[in-house]
Amino acid sequence: MSAAATQRKTFALSMKYIIYASPEKLFDALTKEALISEWCDGGGKMEPKVDGNFELFDGWVKGKVVVFDPKKKVLSYTWKPGEWDKKTTPSLVTWQIKPNSAGSEVQLDHTGFPSQEEADKHYDGWTDYVFEPLNDYFIR
Repeated sequence: MSAAATQRKTFALSMKYIIYASPEKLFDALTKEALISEWCDGGGKMEPKVDGNFELFDGWVKGKVVVFDPKKKVLSYTWKPGEWDKKTTPSLVTWQIKPNSAGSEVQLDHTGFPSQEEADKHYDGWTDYVFEPLNDYFIR
């Protein structure tokens, strides 16, 4: 059997979003546990290092840090909600944060979804449960 025959099809999403904070402040809000609990419903945990544990929303999603680069403002971690089948491979989230006249421009790529339906749900979830709460946190 060829390698192509054994690969499963995965789905992805890509988003750009403006956050009203400097790249440094945004990176800190994503990686420091005390700050995560300020904007994230249910809080979260982050070991800010490669292979560190990660979770958000009171443990609804868990993963491992794959890239942690505070200088370049790049963060990547695996992502697996508890509701996904145990056999489902975790997806991968990558944040790239650049300065913008309003604060920061975020390029978020989330790859490896098991279905288009999951990708679509997460697209809405990123907006409603991450980007909007982050902006609310920074503008209050």
